[in-house]
Amino acid sequence: MLLIVWTGLGIVLVPLLMGAGIAGAVTLEGLFGPIGATAGLVVGTVLLIVVGRAVNRHGNEHTLYGIPVQHWAWIQGFFAVFSVVLILIA
Repeated sequence: MLLIVWTGLGIVLVPLLMGAGIAGAVTLEGLFGPIGATAGLVVGTVLLIVVGRAVNRHGNEHTLYGIPVQHWAWIQGFFAVFSVVLILIA
């Protein structure tokens, strides 16, 4: 059984913005090579921060699993840094 816990727009914003980062990564990787994937993830991370702070400016009303939307940017940012590490290793 899958249990999803959210408040406000958390159920919509997190997958939407993380999906935008992943879609940007796939698109930019096709245009610029491996560094494009990192750029797409960074763009998605910035979107998570900006939109998350905008919707939660009066308190943390929009969360997913108790984590405010803007803090999900740390997770996506980790994947952006991890992609840089993979590029440097290869």
